[in-house]
Parts: sequence; structure tokens; C-alpha cells
Amino acid sequence: NFRLIDFQRLSFSVCLQVTVEGKVGGSAVLPCSSIDNGLKNEDITVYWRHNSSQIVYDIIEGKGLVAPAYKNRAETFPKEYMKGNFSLKLNNLQYNDAGKYICYITKTYQHPSTQLFVKDRGNHGAATRAERIASFLIVLHTLQYI
Repeated sequence: NFRLIDFQRLSFSVCLQVTVEGKVGGSAVLPCSSIDNGLKNEDITVYWRHNSSQIVYDIIEGKGLVAPAYKNRAETFPKEYMKGNFSLKLNNLQYNDAGKYICYITKTYQHPSTQLFVKDRGNHGAATRAERIASFLIVLHTLQYI
């Protein structure tokens, strides 16, 4: 029984990081949800950050505020907030959008993260050796923070 609880905790923490791929000019949805779906608007405070410090999007008391650098490119799904869904959609992806995104759900003390990879539009899944090595190094770097 004790081992089962430890395994569940381990699998939960491993599931907190997701990898998403998008193409330059396209869009990507970065998932973020809370298991607490009985939230009220005044309870909903969520902060989206890129590479730990860059502000992307804040949801404060159920109202969304997009950072100027992401204006007209970042959006959330307000009708889903009460269900615990705080996912972020990034539009018109650029290479510099790649990196680690963290969704801080303050009321529940959860902070799931998503690693976003942005590929060239013309790349149809045939990553070069340099891209594979760079992706591997990014994943290794990210794993040290889990």
C-alpha cells in the first residue's frame, strides 16, 4: 500500500511536464488544468510564464491579461476556467517562442509545465541531426528542474 502511494505521487509529478510541437506561423495549445473544478471566479489566479520569468498571460480573479509581447498572439478559454482548464493558445508561432512554459495555479499550488518546440514550416518531421541534438539537450536541461 505504501509503495502504491509513492508510485502514484511519482507518476503525477512526471505527468506535470508535457511536450508540444508547433510550426512557425502556426499555433499551439499549451495545456494547463486543475483537478479542482469547483472554482469561483474570485478564486482563479493563474500565471503563465515563458522560460521562468517572461510574462505571457495572467488570469486574475477570472479575468485574462495578455502581456504586450504576446498581444494578438496569446489567448485562453474563459468559458473553461470554471472547469479548471487554463490552457494557453499561442498563435503565429515564432522561433523564439520555443522553450519551457509554466502555468502557476496559485489556489491549488500546482505548476504544470510544457516544453514547446517550434519547427520550420517546411520541415515535415525530418529533423536534422543538429535539431535532434539541440532538442535532446533542451530536454536534459529541463529535466534538472523537475
